[in-house]
Amino acid sequence: MSNSGSTTARRTSAALLAAALTAGALTACGSSGSSNDSPREITAVGVGESSGKPDVLTVQMSVQHQAGDVSTALNEASARAQKVIDAAGANGVDKAQISTANVKLNPRYGPGSEITSYEATQSLTIKVHKLETASKLLGDVTTAGGDATRIESVGFDIENDDELKASARDKAFAEAKTRAEQYAKLSGGSLGEVRTVSEVPVTTKPTTREFGANGVPGAAASPVPIETGEQSLKVTVTVVWGLS
Repeated sequence: MSNSGSTTARRTSAALLAAALTAGALTACGSSGSSNDSPREITAVGVGESSGKPDVLTVQMSVQHQAGDVSTALNEASARAQKVIDAAGANGVDKAQISTANVKLNPRYGPGSEITSYEATQSLTIKVHKLETASKLLGDVTTAGGDATRIESVGFDIENDDELKASARDKAFAEAKTRAEQYAKLSGGSLGEVRTVSEVPVTTKPTTREFGANGVPGAAASPVPIETGEQSLKVTVTVVWGLS
């Protein structure tokens, strides 16, 4: 073969190789483009809220007694606390719903920083499920504790809230779907199947009322007016749909 023929052959081979490399590069670009073609999705958040009547009342209270020695202070506070516990039981509160929240014994100091007395405090938590007895109960436990009684707060809550949660979830999902359908329409598509659903922990709005009630020595406390009102809880869901 002549030199010119050999040169022509080399040029032809080089051209074919270049063409093959170019074709390979174009194919690679096409593959890269398809791998970046992520599935189309719509994510929407919905909030649902439901309200209901509280079914439990929690009373936070304490009894205090101050005396010149530790034993007298603690013994008298304990005796008063037992009277409160008995009064709650007489109003239909089960012993399992009465718990000691705290016991404290603190010295009291005079002007010269010397200990002049001791103050004992016993704190109780009482859960009342028979709400129709709550007004009388508050009066009775205050009478039982006498002037040593301190009622810090009462708080209503919904203990059996399964139905409320289910209703709130229905509302939250419906709201999320309505938003997602609107966005799908605006984007020129339609909602596909649900891919994921996640829920934020349910939040409630507790009803707590502060009291500064002290017992009146020698007098029976009247029933305390109690209105349960309503409580609400919220459910927040995040839903991801495929977009067709």
